[in-house]
Amino acid sequence: MSRHVVLFFFILSFSVSLAFQSLISVEILSTSTPFHPTSIGRISNFKARRPIIRPPPSNSCLSANKDNGEVESKGFPITLPTLNQAAGAWLLFISGNRIFASLPNLNEDSTDKQFLNFGINGIFFLGSLFGLVKSFAKIDYQSLDDLDKNSLAQQAGQWAVDNEVPSTYQQYEVATFAGGCFWGTELHYQRIPGVIATCVGYTQGAVEYPKYDQVCSGSTGHAEGIQLIYDPTLVSYERLLTKLFNVIDPILLNQVANDKGTQYRHGVYYHTDEQFDIAKKVIADTQLKYSDPIVTELNPSTIFWPAENYHQRYLEKGGQSAEKECEEKVRCYG
Repeated sequence: MSRHVVLFFFILSFSVSLAFQSLISVEILSTSTPFHPTSIGRISNFKARRPIIRPPPSNSCLSANKDNGEVESKGFPITLPTLNQAAGAWLLFISGNRIFASLPNLNEDSTDKQFLNFGINGIFFLGSLFGLVKSFAKIDYQSLDDLDKNSLAQQAGQWAVDNEVPSTYQQYEVATFAGGCFWGTELHYQRIPGVIATCVGYTQGAVEYPKYDQVCSGSTGHAEGIQLIYDPTLVSYERLLTKLFNVIDPILLNQVANDKGTQYRHGVYYHTDEQFDIAKKVIADTQLKYSDPIVTELNPSTIFWPAENYHQRYLEKGGQSAEKECEEKVRCYG
């Protein structure tokens, strides 16, 4: 009976994860909810879609508070178990149950097969236990790459922990974008003169301290994004925007190249009124090149949660050049 109960809960967890991944991609038509095709790049009521440009904040920069009310967080507000976690829990129970059942039968007269089965179940038990513990651990933001490696990850982690949405850092300005898989997006921006440091992570979602597996499930509402600091005396915000629209197809919903899903949606997340105005102009100018409407998000920036350290500067670590003005093709998988 116990195995049937565990199997039931495993199937239930699997179904819930898949359901929320689907629901995050499809918005149910509701008279109480306005049509926002670009608010998270969802399919809605099949009317002609236009970019939704949300109004800028009333002051020159956003309040350093997640609850500023400017953006409705998308995704389920609590952390749902991922498929890997559900599978790990199931494996942990099954292997643990077999170990417990076999203990009374283990003695000097036990066969090699019994000892072998006990050992195999022990390996599965310890492996799944370690995996589960690791999956629930938070990202240690203080251990992320720092500015000495031209990475903003550690500083961005501190901003996230402090609930800050900054517009400046020292003499530099802060910008946040989403352009599909964040590995390639980061390398594109690393190569731009005037970009001081970059960081990949998760933004515009509902769950705090998100991790890669959770974001990939689609249940948290986050987009894979990049946050950077740049010197406005060396590079303009307009040029940063132009780079984004040169590497994405802005009329594709929830897709950049072959990567599909709400976590791969593209967006511009402004930090100031000035950034908002520039972004609005660039989107309008870009729209003239397309007959179909642009579906790139234009939202106020929210808390940006840095990704795990192995994602930071991933393509550079894999051997691709991050030199300024490098024109080598960006290969998204190293």
